[in-house]
Amino acid sequence: MVVGLPLLGWAGVNALTGGDTGDDSGATDGGVRTDAAAETSRGAETPGSFELAQAARDAVGACADRLAAGDAYVRSAGVGIGHWAEHVQARTDMLNGTVAQEEMRAIWKRTRLAGPDDVAQATAALQAYEALPACEGLTSLEGAPDNVVEQAAACLERETAMTAAVAASTAGLQDWANHLNAMAAHADGEMTAAAAQDLWVAAWEAAPVNIGAYDDARAVLDTAPACE
Repeated sequence: MVVGLPLLGWAGVNALTGGDTGDDSGATDGGVRTDAAAETSRGAETPGSFELAQAARDAVGACADRLAAGDAYVRSAGVGIGHWAEHVQARTDMLNGTVAQEEMRAIWKRTRLAGPDDVAQATAALQAYEALPACEGLTSLEGAPDNVVEQAAACLERETAMTAAVAASTAGLQDWANHLNAMAAHADGEMTAAAAQDLWVAAWEAAPVNIGAYDDARAVLDTAPACE
């Protein structure tokens, strides 16, 4: 019995013969037709469309770089703000009777000693972020492919969340830096114990506002679309 084989297209024949076309003139004709179709397709492109698309991709890439630097700053600031939150909470817990004064002072010492490095690293990260250009030119991407337009929209949404997170990070970290400076000034004899205590109590009372704002802004940033 003869089994009928289905006809193979050119790709199937080429695979079975290892690409050896021999003297098959049909292959040459097919190649000519393919080249002609490609030329027709290229001729139909809008002049400069490739350049416009590439410019759009470059704008998205530049925005992604800036937002990545912003992420690094927000994370770095979070370390210092976390230490500040511990510092503040230690007094709250002591006043509530949940920790002894010795434990409170141990927390204060640990966080205070980490403070200068907290501020230095976050400051460097902020400078790296601010050194990069803001996300611009993403609202109108003439000639850009649809996927690039979608990427740009995601970047703009993340930039909004990033702007709020950077501001909240800076406010929270500034509170920590101010308290560290006040403690250093007191240690150096530049202010009385009474003045230092008044500053500390005022900072302790106000601290939850900026700490909470940082936590909220970072939560929004964590759910914002990626820019890549």
